[in-house]
Amino acid sequence: MSNLLSITSHKSKYSLGFYPTFAIDGVPLEVWLPQHNREAELHLVSAHSGLNDDDDTDLVWDRIYSTAPGWETLVPLLVCPDDSDLTCTVIVAEQRADEHHVQWRRFGLLRDSITLQSPAVSWYDSIPDLAFERACFETVLDAFRKQQNIKLDWD
Repeated sequence: MSNLLSITSHKSKYSLGFYPTFAIDGVPLEVWLPQHNREAELHLVSAHSGLNDDDDTDLVWDRIYSTAPGWETLVPLLVCPDDSDLTCTVIVAEQRADEHHVQWRRFGLLRDSITLQSPAVSWYDSIPDLAFERACFETVLDAFRKQQNIKLDWD
């Protein structure tokens, strides 16, 4: 069974306005995660809606586009709205891909710099894994990036 990844507009209690974010089966990620584990309710915003640092933005997009079969990486998904960077509170997903699917295998709170070889993560045990059809996943990423007008070095 595959999950549906989409883009939705969301306004958290801690954002000034609405911003685009990923939705899981129609539910904004910022709402979906705490529905499965209250510890994930940290009032964060989408890391893909624009960070204060271009290098951080490039890293976030590079990681989520790392979908070669057999590839595994940590993808920053949500960040603290006050700093909008990868140095404060960050929720990540462990992303794995095969020829037909992209999976977010587990979710957790990043405890180290995302740039370390093996950063420490406090994993949330009760949040279920997600699996997306590869073609749909990539289509949503492309649409999100175009909506945000984000160009990547490898474009």
